Amino acid sequence: MAASPEFAPVVANLVGKVNESRGCVAVEVTGRSAAELLAALRSNAEQPPDLWIADSSMRLQEAAAALGDRNPYPLTGTPLAFTPLVVAVPETVAAAQKWGEKPPDWLTLLNRIDDRTLPRFTVSNTRTTEGLLGVVAVSAAMAAVNKDQNVAAMKTFAFRSNISDAETPAATLLAKSAGLGDGRQVLSEVGGFVVTEQALWAYDKEHPAVPYVPLYPSGTLVQADFPAVLSQAAAADKQTAERANEVLGLLRSPEGAKALSAAGFRGMDQQPPPSVLPSVKFAPPTPQTGPPGDLSLVVKMVQAWADYKPMPFRVLILVDGSGSMNEPVKGKDGKTKADIMRESSVETAQLLGKTTDVGVRHFAVSPTQKGPWIERVPLGALEAPIGDSTRKEVVVKTLTGFQAQNGAGTPLYRAVLDGIADAQKQYSPGAFNQIFLLTDGKDEDTPFSMSKQAFLTELRKLQNPQKPLPVFAVGYGANADMATLQEIAKMTGGLAVPSVDPGDLVKAISQILVFNRPTG
Repeated sequence: MAASPEFAPVVANLVGKVNESRGCVAVEVTGRSAAELLAALRSNAEQPPDLWIADSSMRLQEAAAALGDRNPYPLTGTPLAFTPLVVAVPETVAAAQKWGEKPPDWLTLLNRIDDRTLPRFTVSNTRTTEGLLGVVAVSAAMAAVNKDQNVAAMKTFAFRSNISDAETPAATLLAKSAGLGDGRQVLSEVGGFVVTEQALWAYDKEHPAVPYVPLYPSGTLVQADFPAVLSQAAAADKQTAERANEVLGLLRSPEGAKALSAAGFRGMDQQPPPSVLPSVKFAPPTPQTGPPGDLSLVVKMVQAWADYKPMPFRVLILVDGSGSMNEPVKGKDGKTKADIMRESSVETAQLLGKTTDVGVRHFAVSPTQKGPWIERVPLGALEAPIGDSTRKEVVVKTLTGFQAQNGAGTPLYRAVLDGIADAQKQYSPGAFNQIFLLTDGKDEDTPFSMSKQAFLTELRKLQNPQKPLPVFAVGYGANADMATLQEIAKMTGGLAVPSVDPGDLVKAISQILVFNRPTG
């Protein structure tokens, strides 16, 4: 039989007693990760183990996807024990953030990664138990608070781009932490990471100099459930099946439950392991025993995460600041388009990963603004400093402080032409260079107005195959000139998305980002 490496020692100890009673090696236990086992089966390097105890039911779906018609295992198994995914953070950080009183959700954790409260954060690769569960937890959390699939997908990938390490197993991080005696050093060199409750329990049991506190992010909790499955060949062989059922019966017996609890696993009653340090509290029982939703769809999402590659974006955002943005939106309790844009700006910024360069311009003409546009944030790296802040912080502050000017006209055409011309001068060959255009109207009421034909002629002249600059436009509200925006998008290789309800701005921008990044 093969068992997940963290589970195998408990099984081997119990099975040793079976073998002793028989006077022979009736059952042989090998610790094997799902990735290692499936790779061996895919290459026909060995025969399938008679009994497989994986770390998660999702692995059974992975086996079906990886082996196809040659898959020897059923898609469901019998869970033998549980251990939830937790986020490990140094005790000092948890206390300072008061996370013991109110556990953070995944978006809060993303913000604490972003502001460097957690200067390092690791979600291991999906070949590990904690990596698999971490990806499921993050994506499920984003889907739970974002009904639109594109928004959920882009927030998941924004989380992926913001974590500092997407490869190192938790066991390696725990081993490194054990050699460090200073909390500040642990925070800067290891930081926070996802890990199973059982692994963290075993670490804190050794009373390290700097203990880790387990956080159970609110809203989404997933667990390893260690399903046991018999291969088709073993199930068809009476003697082998009887032997396997003897092992499973032992694992489910009071003696087996005691052994699993002693190793830090939860039993069928979901009781957490006992605290090993006064500052370390493990969560009470939870009724959720596995990842939510269709497991085959979850596996596809996990594969998309595993296939992720950083995509550097360079985005100049052009925001319409004309007077019509101060018009109230029907059904929004008197809120204006500008109000809703301000409210959605923080969520919009959460869609942008660390590999993004960004700049912001407002375009409008009024008695106090003579030019067609004002540069609010110069184009540059999202994480780069601007004064005492990062560019991302300045972008969020700029968007949340956005003010449209009553009576201001809309120099839409001039703003687009100047934006493309200037972005071409700062073009980055290694990035996806593009323009985001957010407007609620049409080109009108300014000294910079021109005919549509003249505008399209100038726009055509600006097109440079060596420096493509697609314009991705959001027509914001019912009065946006979608016909022109679609022509702009077609000529530049971009996309024009209507957003009749200004409250759907984040959804519209997510659609644009997904257009750029296939997410599986």
